Amino acid sequence: MSLPTTPAFKPPPVVECMSREHCLGFGKKIYVPNVVCSSCLKRHDPQQLREWAQGNSSALHILDEEFAQKQQTKRNLEARGRYLCAFEDPDYTHCRWRRRDLNLRGTRMDCGIVRRKGTACVKCWRRHLHKIGIVQYFTPMGLCHEEADKAAEASKSKDDAVEDDEDDEDDDVEGYNQLF
Repeated sequence: MSLPTTPAFKPPPVVECMSREHCLGFGKKIYVPNVVCSSCLKRHDPQQLREWAQGNSSALHILDEEFAQKQQTKRNLEARGRYLCAFEDPDYTHCRWRRRDLNLRGTRMDCGIVRRKGTACVKCWRRHLHKIGIVQYFTPMGLCHEEADKAAEASKSKDDAVEDDEDDEDDDVEGYNQLF
């Protein structure tokens, strides 16, 4: 019996990217301020990548090339009566639902093409509704609504108990202990 000549274990690849802990590439992540990995370039929002670039001209040049390519793809599709998903379309970059807290670019690998401009593909729409459901599950203070309701009920029951105690102390007949 012969042993294999190559080891069975191979370390993960090294990914050089400017996104630091937000990098979506697979492998060991190394911060390089002027490089954007292909995973981050495809799956992060361009505005967010610009913020992470922190004025680095090489990184901004890569982002500008990606934006130009996205615009060309958009023009080609629109010439044929098809449109980019609203979550990918550069025309909708500054809409509220494209903000970082509801951004879907980091959650999927590909996006469908739609027949009407401004609509989301089926995958993105499902994920958007799911994320909204998660966001709406929490209160602005960070408590989930169920826990907030339990805390409010507990607080209310404590207040009711205090009011009941006050009522017990004042159980004499009206006007009986008053001086005239």
